[in-house]
Amino acid sequence: MIPVLRDAGLSTLFEGDTVETVAEGLVFTEGPLWLPDGSLLFQDVKAEKSYKVTPDGKLHLLRENTGAANGQTFDAEGRIIFCEQTGRRISRMNPDGSNVETVVEAWQGARLNSPNDIVARADGLVYFTDPPYGVAPADRELHFQGVYALDSLAVPRLILDDFEKPNGLAFSPDEKTLYVCDTARYHVRSFTIELSGALTVGSGRVFATQDPGQAGGPDGIKIDSAGRVFVAVALGVWVYEPDGTLLGILSLPQRPSNLNWGDPDGKTLFITAVDHVYKVRFKVPGLTPALLPKTIG
Repeated sequence: MIPVLRDAGLSTLFEGDTVETVAEGLVFTEGPLWLPDGSLLFQDVKAEKSYKVTPDGKLHLLRENTGAANGQTFDAEGRIIFCEQTGRRISRMNPDGSNVETVVEAWQGARLNSPNDIVARADGLVYFTDPPYGVAPADRELHFQGVYALDSLAVPRLILDDFEKPNGLAFSPDEKTLYVCDTARYHVRSFTIELSGALTVGSGRVFATQDPGQAGGPDGIKIDSAGRVFVAVALGVWVYEPDGTLLGILSLPQRPSNLNWGDPDGKTLFITAVDHVYKVRFKVPGLTPALLPKTIG
């Protein structure tokens, strides 16, 4: 059986009864992204390498010297847009790892801190977080930790600057709510999004607070089609109802860093966790990236 802590209904959501290993023997995995050809891309942040697991289960090195690439998603052209932690920029590439180019690396002339995670709305508007994990204090040009919106002209718009360590972010199914993890404060906040991409003034609230009893605040976050919220925290993946009620914690051998939905039916949750990548099947599909292309190549 799949181990669940603080179970208040989570165990009824699993389709299978095992946590399967997709890849192992890495350094620190991040940014899982499923492709419509059945492959899974993910980053090994500390090794500065990008990998692909093909449908036959084989692990392939895609890129090296990635600038500690971290969270990633698809842009409106079907390219992969991703955060570089030590590169201190947002970049994009073709799904095969070719044609890597910088999208943005500064806000109002000041170099970004260390972009961490990224998500794209169905209309192509991108949001990303910018904590200071990959930059030395003496090298910082921005002395706040921002959340930004990024339009098709690659002009970053600062929308939040009161986070201590902004990390993972995700949209609700109707894209009217933005969830953002604050790792240092051990909570997830939610905000109402307007059509313009701005956040409704006064809409911010603490959606959920984590109390794992050990180091490791919320990192990556994803949503399923029913609006349930899945958060990578110490102890495992914490799963909440849309009203913030904790359903339980999917316990894993290592602390998870990030997660994403995949497979043709969207019911497989891929989870990066230290030196491993895992997958778990659920009965209800998750929200795959809004701009997931129908085919690759």
